[in-house]
This record gives sequence, structure tokens and C-alpha cells, in this order.
Amino acid sequence: MKIAILGAGNMGRALIAGLLSEDPKQSIIAYDKSSAALKKLPKSVAAIAPHRWAEATHRPDAVIIAVKPQDVADSLSWAQNCANFKPLWISIAAGVTLAKLRSILGASARICRVMPNTPALIGQGMSAYALNDKCSIRDGKITESILASCGRTIAVPEKLMNAVTGLSGSGPAYVYLFIEALIEGGVTAGLPLSIARELAIQTVVGSALLAQRSPESPAELKSRVMSPAGTTARGLMALEEGGFKYAVIKAVTSAAARAEELGG
Repeated sequence: MKIAILGAGNMGRALIAGLLSEDPKQSIIAYDKSSAALKKLPKSVAAIAPHRWAEATHRPDAVIIAVKPQDVADSLSWAQNCANFKPLWISIAAGVTLAKLRSILGASARICRVMPNTPALIGQGMSAYALNDKCSIRDGKITESILASCGRTIAVPEKLMNAVTGLSGSGPAYVYLFIEALIEGGVTAGLPLSIARELAIQTVVGSALLAQRSPESPAELKSRVMSPAGTTARGLMALEEGGFKYAVIKAVTSAAARAEELGG
């Protein structure tokens, strides 16, 4: 299978790195309007302008659209002149709907919309995807195999994509803010910055892995850390007094609402 990457920014290069780590012989072509971005491509990836992708020698099975949302239409204008070019189109452009992509690529186009997140840069991403009605079961499997090179995947109806954006798409920023707050709390309590940073990051990493691997719910895991009238109970009470849980829920729903606005 040959894969083309349209856009060689951070996410485009993350997908390339993930694919090559899975199979160093994976056939990949790529393009970016920035010459600086093209210079960062691995030597095994051929930089070929997209108007040539329809040629028999270059024709990919799947095209990953990894450009900024506002650049999608212009970046795909060449495809309208390639009537016989029928790849699986996989878009990771945030907020760009299947309907919008169909209006650009044509009514018969097989299109997948994806919401990845930045941990994909280290192969630990979470990607949700939705297929349009022209896609086959095989197209879903192709999508999953590509996205799995950068982490975990899950299929969702497109109507849930804005909620996905608010949770896992924007979620890393919430986690980084929490880590930042833990570090500052540790320093305020008397820890040196370097020690507070190491403690905070490993606590979040370890807790997330335990939540992932344990059959118990987060609420049950939380209760195991608490003892009656203990330090954890006091700390959790302080978080509730500050509206911590409400603030996180509000962040997810606000980001989801903004994603809907951008998509509209």
C-alpha cells in the first residue's frame, strides 16, 4: 500500500514516523508548501507535488490530509481535475466535516474524518474517526492500520466528533495545565522545582496507566487512595471547593461547542 501525506507539519511527520516505525519499507510520498517542512522528511519519503499523485507511478491508495483547516480547500483544488484518482481520503483537519470534504472532493469520494491528538508525536495518540457512506469495511481497516501507528483508535459517528475534539483533541492541554498546577503546588509546599516536576509528571503517567489497565473505575481507584480524615480526603475537598470537576466538565463542553462553531 502506498500512502500520501498532504502537509508535513508536526502531525503529518508524526504519522510518517509512526508508519515507518511499523514498516521501514512503507511506501510514502508527501508534500508541503513549506520547503523547510519538506527538508525535515525522512530520506525514504519522496517529496512529490500533489498534482502528480494521479500519475500511475505515484498513485497512492490513501491520502492523508494534514493541513490547517483553513487551507483544506486550496490544498485540494488540484484533485478536482483528476477524475480517475480515487484514493481513500483521510482528513485530520480539525472541524472540517465530511460534508465539506465531499463538496471539495466529489460525491463519490471515499472519505474518513479523524480527530487525533498531540501524543501521537510520541506514538501515544488517541484518534477517533468517522467514515462517510462511500467507504467500505476495508477502508475502515486501512484507516485503523494507519492511525494505529501513532497510538490507539476508535470509530465514532460523525455527530460525536465535536465532543471527541473537546475531550481528547483538546484534552492534552488540560492535562498539561494540571501537571503545571501540581508542580506549582509542590513548590509552594516546599519542594525544589526539579523534584516537584519529576513527582508530578510520574504521578500523572503512573495514574493514567493504572486507570487504563485496571478493571476498576476511576471513582473506585480514587477511593483506594483515600483514608478516613486523611491527607487525600482533605486535598480532594479543597479541589471540590474550587469547583475542579465542574471546571473540567465545562472545559470539555466549551471546547466541543467551539469545534461546532468552527465546523459551521
